[in-house]
Amino acid sequence: MVDPISERQSLIPNSVKSNGKNSGGIPSEPISASQSTKSSIIKLSLVNISGGLIFGYNTGVISPVLTLFPFTNYTDINRGLLTCSILVGAMIGSIVGGIISERLGRKLSMLFISILTLIGTIGSSLVPPIWWTMAFRAILGIGVGMSAIVCPTYVGEMSPMEKKGTLGTIFQLAITFGIFISNVFGFALKNEKYNFRILFAIGAAPGVFLLITFFFIQESTKWLNRVQAKKTKTTTLLINQKKINNKVGIKGILTKPIGRFSLFIGVILAVNNQLTGINAFMFFSPSIFSAAGIKNGNDPMIATILLMGWNVITTFIATFLIDRIGRRKLMLVGTLVMTLSCIVSAILYLTISGTTLSVLPVIFLFMFVAAFEGSAGPLFWILVIEIFPEDIRDVGSTILNSVQWSFNIALSFSFLSLVNLIGNNTFFIFGGFGIICLVIMYIYLPETKNDDDDDEDEQ
Repeated sequence: MVDPISERQSLIPNSVKSNGKNSGGIPSEPISASQSTKSSIIKLSLVNISGGLIFGYNTGVISPVLTLFPFTNYTDINRGLLTCSILVGAMIGSIVGGIISERLGRKLSMLFISILTLIGTIGSSLVPPIWWTMAFRAILGIGVGMSAIVCPTYVGEMSPMEKKGTLGTIFQLAITFGIFISNVFGFALKNEKYNFRILFAIGAAPGVFLLITFFFIQESTKWLNRVQAKKTKTTTLLINQKKINNKVGIKGILTKPIGRFSLFIGVILAVNNQLTGINAFMFFSPSIFSAAGIKNGNDPMIATILLMGWNVITTFIATFLIDRIGRRKLMLVGTLVMTLSCIVSAILYLTISGTTLSVLPVIFLFMFVAAFEGSAGPLFWILVIEIFPEDIRDVGSTILNSVQWSFNIALSFSFLSLVNLIGNNTFFIFGGFGIICLVIMYIYLPETKNDDDDDEDEQ
């Protein structure tokens, strides 16, 4: 297999390595924290916070909404379609977002995300359920899918290298916080007259935040560099750039060794993100709490909210460690704990009963969530960008985001049937996926901590 790092280095002109500027004269992004102002760090954080909240709140709010009238009266099929409508929109949005952000820029794409979020959330809150609700949730999903690719890409391109991981994890932190507050609001508003309409409307807030942020940020300098390089026809960089652009898009990914390698690793990351148990633990959490004696009145809902709070808190594991120990080690350790939690839980349900069974699954539930949010959850959004060389990064990350949403949709449709068929043995299946992902990532997953396209000598 061709060494991906060596191939990337061969594509970088010496002039770029030596002076840190491209032929268009646009300076590269800052590569040290001392060169980046506090203001720019705050702006980058706001981009990922807004995008993550758009994602987290609007996907998470459907859980409390489905417990409210009139949605409790609909068939399981219709409820399932409503749940998946935003996911289908998100899959479309991940494709559209990659195309728009490459052609029109990251900043303008954020404006589109804001508009789609406002249309989707406000429309969902005003129309009669359920078919019109699905339509507007699908529109909202396009904005969600775009946010998942545009915001992390922009932040990754504009961040100082030593802060890139930390700033990147803010996106996942905002996702988990959005899910948490959607459940809190759902509990607080459950007895209000227009409860589900208010819950949908609240989802517009992060869209407003992103719209305000839009007016205070600059366009990605990496994107501007590429645009400028294409216009300059007499420089060494252009000659190299033409060689790079001879194979771009899906064809470029499939015909280049580094493209195929990155795509392979990215698919494994998507499997590790979706098919290794997070949905199983979240789905079974009410029954796990019930077995532990948490089943009276509002106790199960309160316990679920506490789990969502734990979900937020443990995301800080990745925030604090990602730039200290690196992506690879964090991912491998987290996936190991996730896999063990799944397999041990499955064994417990087969072999143990009584008080012991009521306590241990709760422990492994919280262990799994901590491991997921400390590794696979936030690292997916960062690694699917960093594993690709810059010339095929937009296309590559777009494909992998679409794959991730496809897995999400497939799991949402099939999960209940799987549970009804094999029950708690579902944990064995997710544990199996975890073992496969762990072995492949141990062999092939590269460390991208010091990967910076403007300073290849650091690799």
